[in-house]
Amino acid sequence: MTAIADPGTLGSAGTPAVTLPAPRPSAFHTNLNLTRELAVTSFKLKYTGSVLGYLWSLVKPLMIFGMMYLVFAVFLLRGRAGSDFPVQLLVGVVVWTFFADATLTSVSSIASNGHMILKAYFPRWILVVASTLSAAMTLAVNLTLMLAIGLPLHWFHVGWQTLLLPLLFVELYLLILGVGLLWSALFVFYRDLGHVWEIILQLLFYGSAIVFPFILIPSRWQPWIALNPLAQIVEDMRRALVSTTIPWSSGILGSRLAIPVIGVLVLFALGAYTFRRLTPKFGEAL
Repeated sequence: MTAIADPGTLGSAGTPAVTLPAPRPSAFHTNLNLTRELAVTSFKLKYTGSVLGYLWSLVKPLMIFGMMYLVFAVFLLRGRAGSDFPVQLLVGVVVWTFFADATLTSVSSIASNGHMILKAYFPRWILVVASTLSAAMTLAVNLTLMLAIGLPLHWFHVGWQTLLLPLLFVELYLLILGVGLLWSALFVFYRDLGHVWEIILQLLFYGSAIVFPFILIPSRWQPWIALNPLAQIVEDMRRALVSTTIPWSSGILGSRLAIPVIGVLVLFALGAYTFRRLTPKFGEAL
């Protein structure tokens, strides 16, 4: 242990008479550093060995956007989606890519790191958070590129409503973290849940208004789709960033807006509770 001299107890010869122990980093800083290192390592390993490397974080959502635009804007919704449909679609694809990548990696974050769990003690939730933060790094890259290109071309309508974006991202991250904590804990014991979640993601993609604006949905179905927290988040992000003509989800749901928001909080609480209860059993199952 490193010793630090107390300057108030130096002898006449200048030698320390009493030493104090060096302060140890707090558990919070230790967990924070571990989470950061795991997240950065996971982000780097994701593209290790590929030809394009980190460019895949840009190429993948752009390819998805291109395919969706060709199918829906050119062939299916020609002339009905509005002039800002491509930008709405781009925002939806970027948000969806983050949600899908973050949840898929977090589901297997515990089971795939069994060697770490069996050899060292640390809060197990760090593995889930680190996997979601790794996906958040890709999101940061995509958002930066999207805004760097879109703002000079006037794709986005930036105003007071844009200040709600951070709150919407907090809601989105709580949703992802709730899914990650719940599903990763259960996946340790029931590996079929990985395939189940892939199927659920396909349903969510078409049930969250990712590829079509709410204006094209019959009015009687809009409230039901807006009750989906992911659809509510995506639509409100479009309203905050793309166009003021897009309705807020509060205008569609009214007082029922509390339902998707409370749903996110309940899912997060359920995920945290389940994860905490099953954590002691991880070692036996792995």
